[in-house]
Amino acid sequence: MVKIAVLGCGLMGIKIAGELAYHGHRVKIYDHNINSLNSTYERIEEDKKALREGGLMTHKNFVGQILCMSRLEETVNDAEFILEAVIDDMEVKKALFEKVAQCCPPEAIITTNSLRLDVSAIAEKSRKPSRTMGLRFLYPVYYIPEVEITPNKYTSAVAIEKVRVLLEQMGKTLFFRSGDEPLILTEEQREERKKARFDQIKNTSGLGLMLQGMIPALHHKGNVQPVQDDEDYVPSMNDSERDCAICMDHKRDSLLCPCHHMVTCNDCAKLLLNRRDGCPICRKEIAEIIKVYHS
Repeated sequence: MVKIAVLGCGLMGIKIAGELAYHGHRVKIYDHNINSLNSTYERIEEDKKALREGGLMTHKNFVGQILCMSRLEETVNDAEFILEAVIDDMEVKKALFEKVAQCCPPEAIITTNSLRLDVSAIAEKSRKPSRTMGLRFLYPVYYIPEVEITPNKYTSAVAIEKVRVLLEQMGKTLFFRSGDEPLILTEEQREERKKARFDQIKNTSGLGLMLQGMIPALHHKGNVQPVQDDEDYVPSMNDSERDCAICMDHKRDSLLCPCHHMVTCNDCAKLLLNRRDGCPICRKEIAEIIKVYHS
């Protein structure tokens, strides 16, 4: 599990967050627009339904988790990768990059999903521009394997390699932009990729899953159907996932009512309640908190 922050609850931000959670990562998603943030849960559920109906997902849930955050600092405080997907406005992106670089871990990779803006100009005021780059997921994100990378004049080879490894494990293919124009797929090309993804899932079900344990794989693991597509799969929680999603210092020990999600410590649960923020998972209003005592 990789800790990832997605900035922006627009169309692409939601799809990117869902794709990352589909492949088992913990995703914090942020937007300064509370209405957009509050609609995240419903939009993610609509995506899940469409994936199941289209035969692209056989399990009811993603392996990873998506947490909705209303504070930027809380979104990026422990992120290993930060994917910005806000409006394609130079000043907005530059200001966001500068602020993010001040409150994220020093080794976090920061990327922008910009279509045409100068990535070097976006990153120039960030604290460590060598760990920044352009990273554009192609639409529809869930079944398009290509991801376009645009290094800026500061981007280090180490940062590019970290992104490559992350994406390959998800079955994505990293490619560098050729020329000034971004790659935009036609409707026919999108349908071809959707069919290929469906065939891949069908071929790795049943006997295909048995054979995976019997013969050596000739491809990277990301091309294999994610484990959550097995109906018998039950996700487990490791130590890092037991930490409070907000402060990361204390264990999760409070139920948020009425949704009954347990994702924060008691202090942070009180903080959410006092500032009238919603549940980080489903964005429902918090009416009360129930402290849980672990034996």
